[in-house]
Amino acid sequence: MSVNDLFLLIVLWAHLVSATAWVGGSIFYLFVLRPALRKSAEGGREINIAAADEFRAMVDTAIFVLLASGIILTFNRLTPGVIGVQYALVLAVKIALSVWMFILARDRRRRTALLEMHRERPTPPSGPLRKVLRALSGYNTLVILGLVVFLLADALDVIFESALNRQ
Repeated sequence: MSVNDLFLLIVLWAHLVSATAWVGGSIFYLFVLRPALRKSAEGGREINIAAADEFRAMVDTAIFVLLASGIILTFNRLTPGVIGVQYALVLAVKIALSVWMFILARDRRRRTALLEMHRERPTPPSGPLRKVLRALSGYNTLVILGLVVFLLADALDVIFESALNRQ
């Protein structure tokens, strides 16, 4: 294994750990922590705020690592010239969805900060359409997008390996 291969292995590992921590943490929040906090008394609010602060720091680090490692990994795959249009399209979709996740995370922070400043709580959805829209927003959207990005990453690996085998 060359130094270049070792470097790329470390970059890939950092990319995967960061993505897993962010998406996995979001899944934990959505399906474990949030339901548990809803069942608890007023103390759950304090825990939620503390957990959100800690998770926010981890997400900020994950976003930085994902951006830096993603750029390195993209150039590594694009430079040999073995990929085709299919790979480029899937990569473009993966990058677009990742950017959407970054924007959602940032927007969610701003909205949460504004709500805390004014101590207002959003009105729960009343109609079926509003309930569906609420289910597809916030952390739910981050989890869905994160899982789709993981799927696209695996698809990119399959496409890349297939392109290598054709040579």
